[in-house]
Amino acid sequence: MRLIIRPYDGVGPVDFGMPTKEVRAAVGTVFTSFKKTPVAELPTDAFDSLGIHVYYKQPGVCEAVEMASPAEPIFQDEPLFNRPFAELRRWFKKIDPQIEVDESGLTSYKFGIALYAPSSADEPQLPVEGVLVFAKGYYD
Repeated sequence: MRLIIRPYDGVGPVDFGMPTKEVRAAVGTVFTSFKKTPVAELPTDAFDSLGIHVYYKQPGVCEAVEMASPAEPIFQDEPLFNRPFAELRRWFKKIDPQIEVDESGLTSYKFGIALYAPSSADEPQLPVEGVLVFAKGYYD
């Protein structure tokens, strides 16, 4: 499923701030809910057939969407999967010189996007494995 990223607004049919029930209706496929971490206030919805996890904050509204294969995240007409991390890092650096790069990928606070590439420090030619798109304040 092609999912167009709208910085600080949403991804595909999901808008940040959308209530859980509306997210589930908008995505429109089977899901499971689980606690991603022991301290998570609200469960995460996993739409595994689409490669999408949706995170919620109080009062039960979407605050982030994480994507893995088979999802197809698209940002500024650029696909973010099936491309080497090093290539995407160079591209993000051009559009956001303030990106933060670490051993597991990069984060652009300008656009509210994080790329997960766990082997990026040693093997930057490997592709990105996950994309997180988040609402303003997610990391506060």
